[in-house]
Amino acid sequence: MGYIGSDYPQSWPIKRGNVLMAFDNPKHYALDTTQGALEWSSLVPSSPSSPNGTVHLGPYKQPFTVSMMHQLKCLDVIRHETIRGGRDEDGMALARHCLNYLRQMVTCRADLELESFQFASHKNPIDMHGVYECKDWSRVYEEVKKNQEEHEEWVSHR
Repeated sequence: MGYIGSDYPQSWPIKRGNVLMAFDNPKHYALDTTQGALEWSSLVPSSPSSPNGTVHLGPYKQPFTVSMMHQLKCLDVIRHETIRGGRDEDGMALARHCLNYLRQMVTCRADLELESFQFASHKNPIDMHGVYECKDWSRVYEEVKKNQEEHEEWVSHR
């Protein structure tokens, strides 16, 4: 693989197993607080030469975005534009891109996990206290951060 043009793998070939994750309504990641904004922005690792979760692969250090990082960044963009009330056309154009991208990714992944329906009179009828088997996202974070550190080192010696 030369990682030039269309000569690159469809997926980043890192090993990751499965992990169990308990879903709930967390106290973190608030929509409209300073702390929530910090938590949302910290979900996507960045470095000076690798913003927004960018990784650099192959002998020529070609930049790529890992889909998971793109999705997390898009959630933060939508959160931010929701707070701003759609006053900025450029921001809204990005939010529209993100909403459509997330729709496509959800459809593409076609998650078949069953969610327990309590009953319609509940404020939150879907039971979000289940435990789900997920891909190990911590391995993705480890590899993105490692790649970004290696790229910073590579850039510093150029």
